[in-house]
Order: sequence, then C-alpha cells, then structure tokens
Amino acid sequence: MMKNLSLCKTFFVTLLMCCFLQKSLLAQQLSAGCKVSLITVEPGNELNDAFGHTLLWIYDPMTQVDKAYNFGVYDFETENFYWKFVRGQLPYKMSYAPIQLYQQYYRENHRKMTEQVLDLSIAQKQKVYDELERTYNDPSKRVYMYKFFYDNCATRIRDAIMVACTDSLHLQNIVEMNDSTYRQWMNKCLIRKHHYWSALGMNIALGAPADERILQLKSCYLPENLQRSMRSAKRMTRHVLRFLVRSESTMYETTSIDDEPLFVFTPRFWLLLAFFYTIYVTYNHWKKRQKGYSYDRILFAIVGVVGWVLLFLWFGTDHGVTNNNRNLLWAMPLHLPLILMMKEKNGSYWYGYYFIFVGLLLAMGLFYAVQYSVDITIIVLMLITRAFYHAGFEREHRMTQTKFRKIIKGRRLEVIHKEHVDFE
Repeated sequence: MMKNLSLCKTFFVTLLMCCFLQKSLLAQQLSAGCKVSLITVEPGNELNDAFGHTLLWIYDPMTQVDKAYNFGVYDFETENFYWKFVRGQLPYKMSYAPIQLYQQYYRENHRKMTEQVLDLSIAQKQKVYDELERTYNDPSKRVYMYKFFYDNCATRIRDAIMVACTDSLHLQNIVEMNDSTYRQWMNKCLIRKHHYWSALGMNIALGAPADERILQLKSCYLPENLQRSMRSAKRMTRHVLRFLVRSESTMYETTSIDDEPLFVFTPRFWLLLAFFYTIYVTYNHWKKRQKGYSYDRILFAIVGVVGWVLLFLWFGTDHGVTNNNRNLLWAMPLHLPLILMMKEKNGSYWYGYYFIFVGLLLAMGLFYAVQYSVDITIIVLMLITRAFYHAGFEREHRMTQTKFRKIIKGRRLEVIHKEHVDFE
C-alpha cells in the first residue's frame, strides 16, 4: 500500500513538472492592454547605417513584457568574419532588448526613432508574439543568411506583420513607390547621406538582379519604405477597412548631423579630372603620332583588376545580387594581361583588332552604365577615348582597319562566287 502511494506521488510530481515545462516553453499570454509597435530608426552617417533600421516592439505593462525584436545583429567574433562578409555568408541573428536600451543608443548617435502603434486584435498580437518567440527559441531559425535586397531586418518584420494579419492586410497603392528598381532605391539612400564613393563601388559591384523593376511590397526592404507602406495600409475588421497604424509619434527629439563633403572630395571631381587629362594626353599622342601605351597600361590595368573582382563577386560569392554583371562589358578582365603585352615599337598585328573589339564592348557598356551612374559613365568615356584613338586615328591601326575591310570584302566576294558556282 505504501509502495503504491509513493508511486502515485512520483507520477503526479512528474506530471506537474511536465506541465510546468510545457507552459514555460509556450510564449507568455499577453493582456488586452498590450501593444505592438513598428519602430523605424532614421538613417545614420556611417555606411552600414545609411539605410536605416527597423524594430518590432511588443510592450505589455500587465505582464511586464518589453521586447524590441531586432533582426540585424551580427557578431564580430564570428570565425573568418571579414571573409564571410565578402562572400555574402555572414550569419545574422535575431535578438531583443528593452526599448530603453535602443533609445539610449540611437539618441547618442543622433538618429530619430519613430513609433507606429499597430491596430491589431489581441489574437493577432498574440500570434505575432508567439511567432517571434518561436523563432528566437529555435537556433536554426534565429540565425539566418542576410540578403541585402531580399532578407534583412525590414523584410523579416514586414513578413511577421503580414503573417499575423493574414489576408486582412491591404497595402494601399503609393504611385511613387512602384516601378523603381532595387538599385534606384539604394542610390537614393546613399546619395542622401553623401556616400558617393560607396555608391560608385556598389553600382559597379551589383549585377542585373539589382535592376529588377519592383513594386511597393518589395521596396519595403528599406525601413523607411516599410514605415510609409504601413502608414497607409489598411486591414479588414468585421467587413470594415481601418488603418493598420493607430497612431504615429516620434519617441524623442534629436538633431541629425548632416555634413555635405566638398566637391573636391567626391569621386565625380576626380573622375572628371582624369577624363579631361585623358583627352589631353590622347590629343598629344595624336599630334606627335605616338601610341601612348604607357598611359594605357595604367588605365586598362586598373580596369582589368576591377573586372577580375567582378568575376569573383559573380562566381565566388553568395550575395545573390552580384551575378550577371553588365559592367564586365567595360571592365573586361583580360585587359590586365593583354595591355601589358603591348609594345611601343614593332607592335603586333592584333593590337588594332583588340581595340576595335574593345570599342564595341565599351559602346554596349556605356548604354547600360549611363542608365544608373554618371560616375561609371565617365570611366567608360575615358576607355572609349583611348580605344577609339587606337582603332580609328592611330596610323598603324588605321591601316589594319583597311586591311580588315579588304578581308571582309574578299570573303563576301568569295561567298557570292561560291553561290554562283553552286547555282550553275
């Protein structure tokens, strides 16, 4: 009898412990007074802050829940941090902290925080909270591979809100947020914060995926676009459309620091200076009947290095936006070994054909470059100046072109003669 009682006690204690553990694994039940807010942090002056930031804050004074969820955390202590960053394989993770910690940090950095309180039902608030807690408690979901355009701090929170609202959420059409590209939105952020050198480098590195025409939903990869979309969004409640954002307010006052650099410190100044110098050098070479390969070795070698870097970004990284790069039309990697093989005296016959071929590629590259970057256009114009000089104005290569036309004409006559013989 005593043995049976001890067994019963053990069973009930075990059952209670299992119930307690199961309850602890479940997300805490929110009260009716809780709120879910979208927090948008304005862009900062550093490059990694130029696009802003997004948090999702869940606050419930009744249950003492104060968690601002953040999907933009990475660890500098990660093994091979910089190599993984370059290859697009740096893991980002989700975290949370009380909102006061974020306020203190961003106030010190003079970055304004805006709160948008979402008008959600208690069931929707609980669903958002449960999903966030489930993601945080699962290491396989908490850590993810960051993708600048497709999977970042803003898109993760955008998706969490849409999952909570299911099909009741309706994004109102904002005309100016449609029919733009990822690259155009990116350039707006970079130029606004005067990151001209970074804009030049990123426009060279990005490939065709950055030029995809996107609508409003995909443009929300930027925190400010997400904020604007949520401001006008509506959700269906009992067959009535009501605004998703109940209220919007600035969390504290701050004075942003915005220093416009002098034009002399921008890439456009130096590229224009190099372009005019290229014209001057080319004119002197033409006037003195010189080839000027010494100057071309510097110019085309630098461009060749850029081309090899672009090939690495295309095939050696997982960024997802550096493939199919049309900049390879002007930044041809073979420039680097070929230009070093050219000699001022006793040049080979293939020099002229090389510059004719390069000129055609540069013309196609100019067509693409002029669409999204003035600075890249200046670089291409410098290369075109040198290629056209060698292919069309240099005496030796003009003779080569004449021979080239004779060869083409001869082949055409040969084809006509052959057709005439076959016909007979």
